[in-house]
Amino acid sequence: MVRKQVVTFVDDLDGSEAEGTVQFTLDTNAYEIDLSQANQTKLREALSPFLEAGRRKQSQPLSRAKAANPRSTQSRQELQHIRAWAKENGYPVNERGRIPNGILEAYQSGTPSPTAGAQGKALKLLSTGSMSSEGPAKATMLSDSEFTRWAQRVLEEESELPQDDISAVDFTRLRTDLKAKA
Repeated sequence: MVRKQVVTFVDDLDGSEAEGTVQFTLDTNAYEIDLSQANQTKLREALSPFLEAGRRKQSQPLSRAKAANPRSTQSRQELQHIRAWAKENGYPVNERGRIPNGILEAYQSGTPSPTAGAQGKALKLLSTGSMSSEGPAKATMLSDSEFTRWAQRVLEEESELPQDDISAVDFTRLRTDLKAKA
């Protein structure tokens, strides 16, 4: 079966087919609007007297945005360090892609996740010492349910974690983290 998807560029004012996007700034706010050729002409004609009487100013909205956005200045190594910190402190974070703002803010303030204790201790127990090769191997070899049973048993027998903490462990995330160490 063949599937064809059609995307229509729609004028934000009247719903007709748009020809392009017009960007403009007023005060300190940047705007973008999709318009048909007719509405683009109307906008430019309406602004024309103000543009002719006004002075052009060199603006730097992009550099201001970059300065306000901590992501833009972070190196690959910093992001890897933040991901490692997030995992150690119980935050769910992917190996690639955008790091959620909540995690960045927690990293900057040094705030561990509410489940950091149990999750971090479980990961540490199953990936270090005598478990340094067994934990990642089990995460790779076993099915989700088998891994959960195995990890739960190990945590109950070999850790000092209370049962409530063991119940709070996200075993799917724990398995993912251990696979990354394999």
